[in-house]
Amino acid sequence: MSKSLHSHLSAAAETLAPPTPWPDANARLLGLGCGLPVKPLDRVAQFSPAEFERFTLEWVSGYIAIKVPEIVEVQQRGGSGDKGRDVIAWLDPSTARQRRWRLYQCKHYGGALGAGVAAAEIAKVMYYTMRGDYSPPEQYYFVTHKGVTSPFQDLLDKPNELKAYIIQNWDKYCRKQIRDEPIALSDDLRAHIKQFDFSIFRAKQPHELIEEHSQTRYHLTVFGLPLIQRARPPQPPSEVAPRETVYVHQLFKVISNEIGAPVSGTADFVQFQNFRSLFDRSRITFYCAEGLKELARDQMADVKFFDTLLTEFCDGLFHWYSDSTATGFQRLTRTVKGAQQLQLGTHLLAQHVLANDREGMCHQLANEGLVRWCE
Repeated sequence: MSKSLHSHLSAAAETLAPPTPWPDANARLLGLGCGLPVKPLDRVAQFSPAEFERFTLEWVSGYIAIKVPEIVEVQQRGGSGDKGRDVIAWLDPSTARQRRWRLYQCKHYGGALGAGVAAAEIAKVMYYTMRGDYSPPEQYYFVTHKGVTSPFQDLLDKPNELKAYIIQNWDKYCRKQIRDEPIALSDDLRAHIKQFDFSIFRAKQPHELIEEHSQTRYHLTVFGLPLIQRARPPQPPSEVAPRETVYVHQLFKVISNEIGAPVSGTADFVQFQNFRSLFDRSRITFYCAEGLKELARDQMADVKFFDTLLTEFCDGLFHWYSDSTATGFQRLTRTVKGAQQLQLGTHLLAQHVLANDREGMCHQLANEGLVRWCE
């Protein structure tokens, strides 16, 4: 492809920006007004063609682009003038002489995708690559929510038979489907088709599409929260870990003020049962909240859900931990009591927050330097 053509395509492309939240995300997450959670494939079936293209964009940018390190850019091209290209993943920068790419073509129909409809899309690739509008993609995936028909899958499994099918059925399925004016199967176009590598054409199985989308940070807001199972909260290690030092140091200051003696370790207050219990419980609840953070990171694929929850606690408990008339111990205990009553509304993690999480969030705030029990 010429340098000027590359520049033209790069300028015309719509570069992927972070997708905006889905409409009614909280209702979707919590199943509000829709009874039991809808099965993923049933939910995808309810998408409009535009929503399905968005879903495919999320899958490519959130899963494929992570699994294939060579991908440097993901673009959405669907719409007027897309020349048969919905979502593109580029494997080379725009400055490359021969830019490698992969194509993901979205087909959201009421039934399985058949060979006739697919032939029209394949014909667009044949025509536009022959003209030099773009180079052949390394891979071309038909992305559907209903799969493909058995006869079409047979053709995909046998590329030479698929090639013959396109040539034999050009007038029936392809001639009038490429541009407004019919495109005849000229000798040059026939020769181009015969030498074209048809092994690039594949179909993405719906169950694989769903499973791979589930590994993206977008999945939760599409398919909901109720089916997530939280693991048992981790237990604190016998020795204080480096990640605990900030909130533990604050606990030591609280205890030091209460007993009227310096505290640099648990041995300094071993004779005080109430403070030993406070210290041990604080570590247990801190790690319980850490388990909530792991849930957001691992199952929701975005730790920012936990960060926004921490902000909810920071804002909602302000008057407890900032009371200048209270001692450090009073600030701590009152803040913990306030955390147990704090309303979380429809926050994405609210359904998973346990009593120990609420207490542990107070120590998370201290550990992040957002709260100081003692001046």
